[in-house]
Amino acid sequence: MSCSKNNKILYLFILLSIFIIFITILYIKEEKKDLLNSRYKNSSKTITKFITSLIEEKQNATLTMAISLAKDDRLYSYLKNKEFNKFEYKKISSQIQKYTKFKNVWIQIVNKDGYSIYRSWDNLKNDDLHFRKDVIRILNKKDISTSINIGKYDLSIKAKTPIFDLKDNFLGFIEVITHFNSITKQLKKHNIDTLVIVDKKYNKRIKYPFTKKFVNGYYIANKTASNDYINFLKNRNIEDFLHLKEFKIINNKLINSYVLKDENGEYLGSIISFLPLEFIDIKVINENQKQMIMLASIIILVLSFLFIIYINFLNNKHAKRLNKRLKNHIKQLKLQKSKRQLILDSQSNIIIITDGEIIINSNMQLLNFFTDVKNLNEFKEKYICICNTFIQMDDPTYITNRDYDGKNWAEYISINQNENFKVAIYDSKNRLRHFSINCSKERLDKYLIITLTDITKIIKQKQRLKYLNNNLEKLIQDKTSQLKKLNESLEERIKKEINKSKEKDRLLFQQLKITAIADTIKNIAHQWRQPLSTISTATSGMQLQKEMNILSDEDFEKTCDAIIENTIKLSKTIDNFSNYFVEEDQNINFSIIQAIKNSIKFLDSTIIDNFIKIEFEYDKDFVINGHKTEFQQCIINLLDNSIYAVINNKDINNRVILIKLKNKILNIKDSGEGINKNYISKIFEPYFTTKHQTFGMGMGLYMVHEFLIEHMHYQIDIQNCEFLYQNKTYNGAEIIIDFN
Repeated sequence: MSCSKNNKILYLFILLSIFIIFITILYIKEEKKDLLNSRYKNSSKTITKFITSLIEEKQNATLTMAISLAKDDRLYSYLKNKEFNKFEYKKISSQIQKYTKFKNVWIQIVNKDGYSIYRSWDNLKNDDLHFRKDVIRILNKKDISTSINIGKYDLSIKAKTPIFDLKDNFLGFIEVITHFNSITKQLKKHNIDTLVIVDKKYNKRIKYPFTKKFVNGYYIANKTASNDYINFLKNRNIEDFLHLKEFKIINNKLINSYVLKDENGEYLGSIISFLPLEFIDIKVINENQKQMIMLASIIILVLSFLFIIYINFLNNKHAKRLNKRLKNHIKQLKLQKSKRQLILDSQSNIIIITDGEIIINSNMQLLNFFTDVKNLNEFKEKYICICNTFIQMDDPTYITNRDYDGKNWAEYISINQNENFKVAIYDSKNRLRHFSINCSKERLDKYLIITLTDITKIIKQKQRLKYLNNNLEKLIQDKTSQLKKLNESLEERIKKEINKSKEKDRLLFQQLKITAIADTIKNIAHQWRQPLSTISTATSGMQLQKEMNILSDEDFEKTCDAIIENTIKLSKTIDNFSNYFVEEDQNINFSIIQAIKNSIKFLDSTIIDNFIKIEFEYDKDFVINGHKTEFQQCIINLLDNSIYAVINNKDINNRVILIKLKNKILNIKDSGEGINKNYISKIFEPYFTTKHQTFGMGMGLYMVHEFLIEHMHYQIDIQNCEFLYQNKTYNGAEIIIDFN
């Protein structure tokens, strides 16, 4: 009977133990799942805050550069006088790339009508920027602003500063443009890979993609984008990742999305981040799992103890056997107690069983930390409660020995299981150590199991990170100051170079005027030669007839008419050349064909004297706007170079110049045997000439190049060519002017 009852109790104990183990496993699994989800959620929020901070820092740095560049007193002068060739922002952009962490800084000047008149990154001009809302805003409000925007090249951060003249008239604004590459590089340093993705609706706007990377029709804006993650999105529906409300875990990576909007709240795109799970610290979760296993073990041990007592109680009729068993049970209890202590001592964390006021038991880790005591009794005598060693910190998550609304510190931790509490304790060497502190949810009798996990290294790492962040801010301030000094130095050097350039230009134009006057005098002399000869012959004949008394009235009248007619020719020659060099105060509309014909006519005497065959072929006339006289002087300079080249041919039958105007492209070909390939790239440089010093200083073609490109915004090029004329092949040079 007793044996049967004992067996039933044994079965009940086994079932109860299995149930406890099963419940413990389920609880540990769910608890671990909840803790992991909480840790991943915190990591996702941290990434979002980090990206926000990096974008704000980049916007502030970009705005600082824009404000600094806008303080240049010459800027409004160049803009007002349309001296766009004097902007040196390409050099400044290059120096920023060399001396700072910003590797792709673009600078743009926009006039008051919203057209781009200068870019540091290419030569395109006169783009209409009214499609950008931020441009319309600054044109209306004329104030400093920053924005994230999508242009024709990229998704970028833009800082705009208005430009005013001395009378406070709005002339336009300067815009500094930076990209997301430095932000993604900073994230990569923290093991976070990113893809900066632009919404599909802006594909038509991005005409010149900066990175040239696309995935499923979406533009990738960061050059640092990893091909592995691009392929990851290619094999999935990318729209599922652009607007994540919460993180996703795929392939052991925490995936998060950060939405990018412009200043009006319109969606631009998303930054999709990838953080490998191995870089997320889950040590505390694993420690919590160990604690729960230990608690379950203690409960099973307690049940075992109760089971043994109950069995002994049922068998109290058998005194001797009971006594013997009792001794065995006592031995077993001691053994179980020893085992429990071994389990406690095997833990790497400090474990304490307490009611919040006195310590009931602890493991050896407590004595290993407080080396000034030898055993638990000495610890109780010296400290009474572990809470008496807690240090007050300037952080509400640190627990101290005080009253928490009627609860002691241990009870307060027990009823706030979701909070991450910490304590600070000085060790025996007076070093401050930090611990995360956890409490069992259930009481063991009236006691609580407290676990202290050393997190000193983590705290010091956070402090060091804060220190590094402060140093980084100081470094940015120092670099900003250095950049300001560099800018001031550049401004001074630019002023000196501008003064030198103005003096050189003054001398240059003076020399060119002298050359033009000399050419004019030479042509006037040639045009006058025949009329003067006619007048001289007529006058001599009339004198001879008069001396011989054979001068009739009719002959006298004819001779006088001839003299008057040739005198008129002389006068017209002077008028023609005078009108040719009349300076114009402003741009006018003029016929391109008429201007070319005038230039050929100006050199007519030189062409005839040197037996040069010249032909002008064109499809249709069109009108251009500019200084007609200066344009004609450019054509004369080009023809003069061709004439100089062809007269070197000793065979006068090989002196050919062909002029062709078709589809608004002017070609001037000559039979002068071409230009040495070593010199052709330098032909438009100042003071470079292939002529003898008697014939030129090397400034004619340079001035033609400057006038056509910088002032009239046309394109000019030169190359060697081979052409056919009257069934004969010639070699020479070809000038190409594109009026499109």
